[in-house]
Amino acid sequence: MAENRTRRMVIKAPAAKSGGGPRVVAGRGHRLSADHPIGGGRGVEVAGEFVEYVTRNAPRGEWALIAKLILDEAFADPVGTRAGDLAGAAAERRQSLLEQVATLKAGEAGRVLAPRARESRTLVKKLRDEGVLLGLPLGRRPDYHYPAFQFDTVHHRVWPIVAYANSRLGAAEDPWGVTSWWRTPSDILDGRTPLQELEDGDLTEIAVDNMISAAERGM
Repeated sequence: MAENRTRRMVIKAPAAKSGGGPRVVAGRGHRLSADHPIGGGRGVEVAGEFVEYVTRNAPRGEWALIAKLILDEAFADPVGTRAGDLAGAAAERRQSLLEQVATLKAGEAGRVLAPRARESRTLVKKLRDEGVLLGLPLGRRPDYHYPAFQFDTVHHRVWPIVAYANSRLGAAEDPWGVTSWWRTPSDILDGRTPLQELEDGDLTEIAVDNMISAAERGM
């Protein structure tokens, strides 16, 4: 009952000592009257008058509840809350994807691509920056992890078809999205994923182009 009364009722605060008519102060779902809009110091003044009125007229046992409702309203941040929810969901999707894909750390990837080179990490970074090699950023530094399916360990290179697809898809700008693409079934591939086609040696540049064109058309 106290909550309904606080949220919905319109309270007329006492007139200021300097004269003038009563000021209308509203709870949740209402606004201050037009002659006293919130803004600058006036908003603080009106809020103070509201608190003063509550403490003088509301039962003492309800002060804590009323104060909580006021604070909830004052510090409500629906946009920030939604952004936090979206960020949390994105983090969960990334973690799930990471658990489904075997990865190599930067040093391991460097040894695969250039086992005798001293600057193997530099080579890995160069390929990542060019969008040829997928690197998944983790942590604040960040620490990159590289999906293992990209590497031709026999010839110490990135598979040419992988390099082609990664470049076309924009792996440098959206590594998580491109990694998800590799694991997503496609009608172009009769319901198989690009990764499955790659592992079977059947993935072609034409198939990659067709999948990208179909996605751009919204198919």
